[in-house]
Amino acid sequence: MVKIAIQTLQRLLALLAVTGALSQGAEAPTSAELPLQEPFAAVQEAQFPHYAALLPEVSRFEGDCYIGGNALVLLEHHNRKDGALSSAYTYAEIYLPDVHCLRTWYMDDPSDNLGGIADIRTASRAVQAAFAVNGDYYNLQGVNAVRNGTVINSCISKYDLCVLYEDGTMKTYSPDDLPTQALVDAALANAWQAWSFGPLLLTEEGEAIPDFSERTIEYLTRLHPRTAIGYFGPGHYCIVSITGYQNGSPGVSLEELSAFFASLGCLQAYNLDGGGSTHVWYHGHEIGHPSEARALADLIYVVDATVEEAQ
Repeated sequence: MVKIAIQTLQRLLALLAVTGALSQGAEAPTSAELPLQEPFAAVQEAQFPHYAALLPEVSRFEGDCYIGGNALVLLEHHNRKDGALSSAYTYAEIYLPDVHCLRTWYMDDPSDNLGGIADIRTASRAVQAAFAVNGDYYNLQGVNAVRNGTVINSCISKYDLCVLYEDGTMKTYSPDDLPTQALVDAALANAWQAWSFGPLLLTEEGEAIPDFSERTIEYLTRLHPRTAIGYFGPGHYCIVSITGYQNGSPGVSLEELSAFFASLGCLQAYNLDGGGSTHVWYHGHEIGHPSEARALADLIYVVDATVEEAQ
């Protein structure tokens, strides 16, 4: 637990340095200031006041860092040689003062005027996303789905489930956890988002899963491009997008992906859609190297507050 808390502090200190918050007269905190019983305490303003300095009145982009009044997104780009994974990947560290700033676009949204699936450029521009990745390839065939606080589908499902709650907590469930409709409904209560693809990537103790051969279909266990989301604590998340199907970047296995999230100190992690759906959007451009130009049925995104502020 101490190791996880220190890792969280180190990441936040790096972000403070990038945004210049540490140059505003505030002294850098030490690990002794952290309440170590809470691994996510570093992002709670009441317990870690330097977090407030990261939330500017005017949002802006500074290279690979989106510094918004609504969210903070810090990107890292790794090739196969310098990264912790065997393929090139983009890693996004995300801090949210309000979980409602992490939104989803989906093709059946009544307010959507795109008329169905869309490429990453069209969808991201339509929702004015500062940062976006593909979601779980939204559909309602035997899956559970919550989008922006609306329960769209609730059923007993064979798929692992990931729920982001209104209080900022995130929890993953296996089908064995939700064998009845009453338990499904209870799991979706107070959900802000819920995704159904999977599998879940960590044990209840936040440890790596060494073998996925009996947890999902054989095809998903192979090397693929992947998108996955991790959870450190309320207000603190990460998303990784991994290149695949290319020379030097074949993709990664679920076992490798699970070990990666465990090494970060995540408490929960979840595999989203991948393969040709693996796309990343940042500051008006697609980044990374997608394996194909597949149209998407949904996005997970942070809205670009710089656009809202200019209006």
